[in-house]
Amino acid sequence: MKLSTKCRYGLRAMVEIAKVYGRSARKRKDISKTQGISHGYLENILIALKSARLITTVRGASGGFSLALPPASITLYEIVGALEGSISPVECVENPTLCDRASNCVARTVWEKLHNAQKAVLTALTLADLLEMEQKTSLENYSI
Repeated sequence: MKLSTKCRYGLRAMVEIAKVYGRSARKRKDISKTQGISHGYLENILIALKSARLITTVRGASGGFSLALPPASITLYEIVGALEGSISPVECVENPTLCDRASNCVARTVWEKLHNAQKAVLTALTLADLLEMEQKTSLENYSI
């Protein structure tokens, strides 16, 4: 599986929004600046994430974008799904009716295992996990 730039940037944007969860909303211009994502491209990403009900918009002077759920409740699988669609390596894994050979195709079993492994990794990780990883990395790189 090769993830698109949209997905990679979207995950970075979600981490930025998660950093202020429960305290404030994150403005698009701040996400754009911090993550080096153009305003227009980021807008399209945020629309997809909002359509998937992973983020909400907050209006007003202190408005911006906020997570729709706590960081520990949003998996990477949900984020990737919102931005990429299916992560299945071939269509018949999720919809065996597309191929009349699906029931006895040895290659399909390989694709199923690949799909299940990717899904397991992405569902096991949440935004809270990424925030924790980032914090550990920051502490390891700290020097006096």
